[in-house]
Amino acid sequence: MRKKSIKMISLVLLVILLQACNFPGQQETTPETNPPEIPTETTTQPPTESSTSTATLTPTSTPTEEPDISLPVFIDPVIYDFSMFTSTGGWALTQDNDRLLRTEDGGQTWLDATPTDLHPLPADVTALWIEPFFLDEDTAWFSSNTLGGDLYHTVDGGLTWRVSPIPFERARYYFLDLNLGYALVDLGAGAGSHYVAIYRTEDSGLTWLEVFSHEPGVMKSLRESGSKGGITFLDLNHGWIGGTYPMTDFFYLHFTEDGGTTWAQEMDISLPAVYNGSWLEVRQPIFMSDTVGYLPVRALAPDNNTYLLVYRSDDSGQTWVFQNSVQDGEVLDFYALDEGWLAASTELFQTNDAGMNWNPVTISTGPVGEFLLKIDFVDDQHGWAIATPDDETWEPRKLYRTSDGGVNWTQLVP
Repeated sequence: MRKKSIKMISLVLLVILLQACNFPGQQETTPETNPPEIPTETTTQPPTESSTSTATLTPTSTPTEEPDISLPVFIDPVIYDFSMFTSTGGWALTQDNDRLLRTEDGGQTWLDATPTDLHPLPADVTALWIEPFFLDEDTAWFSSNTLGGDLYHTVDGGLTWRVSPIPFERARYYFLDLNLGYALVDLGAGAGSHYVAIYRTEDSGLTWLEVFSHEPGVMKSLRESGSKGGITFLDLNHGWIGGTYPMTDFFYLHFTEDGGTTWAQEMDISLPAVYNGSWLEVRQPIFMSDTVGYLPVRALAPDNNTYLLVYRSDDSGQTWVFQNSVQDGEVLDFYALDEGWLAASTELFQTNDAGMNWNPVTISTGPVGEFLLKIDFVDDQHGWAIATPDDETWEPRKLYRTSDGGVNWTQLVP
């Protein structure tokens, strides 16, 4: 054992001597400790206590300390909208979509992920009115409907943001992955018409190509009339735009098969006879796979009651089949091919058979008797809800969480 120790000591001394001689080709470099930056014109991030400059290669064996990049806690936020992706991770927006928040503990604590260059606001602006799209708990895009001009993009949960100029304002976004996305741009409305343009990006929002636009006095395949509620794509070519039209029994759903250049109206959706004479609001399809999707349609029926009609497609949106409906239904949320949730006024429902049957869930603690404005479940047990005791003012708004399938809820904020 002593001989082996002497050999090891000799070897260490030899290495030290070699380093001291500074032999060509043997100098060390400091490993880069910052996360790789996304190519951009501008990068913005929250202030930190230590320097955030990018580490450079230097002939030293001492590693550079990793910068302390963290998000500040937002105290007692009033959550107006949110999207959860795991039992712990998700995003939220405050009143007037003015602050973008992120949680890492299931909504107990919210971190302010709003880029620091956006606040304080200009004197003539009261709120940002952020229009976001969340791909997962770390990846998001947004632009401001009041400031306009720039698209913000993060892949690290809002620690850093890439900022790139956009050739449009007042857009709603839909991204299929880190690179491919679409923007539905509001060009204005009037006299029962809603004019839009559609842009596509294939480089994560750095550049955009206009693929469709309404023009004054020119008839287009996507009808000008009717209100357009959003845009959804299944792949590069197949997309849908839902909305409303001032005519009873009218399904306002248009689809494209060439990436948004040309559109056609969906004509083969059947309305059950019991709902004849209804005013219909067709919402955006929710796709759970390459083939399976759900289409929520809100109906104001002749009996003056509202119903949420649930349709399903098993052929990538080629056809839509009526499953069932729930009176006063407002929010539809699927987390698996056949399993999902539905909120209707003060009641919560769950389905395990693709919406054919909706089973009521008895709420024991939490938002008992409160109106459910938003629900989001990541599985059959873990879910969140925004609820209010006042169905007219929708104030105050409370955020709840359940971990036992909607029976018991804990109020998180405010």
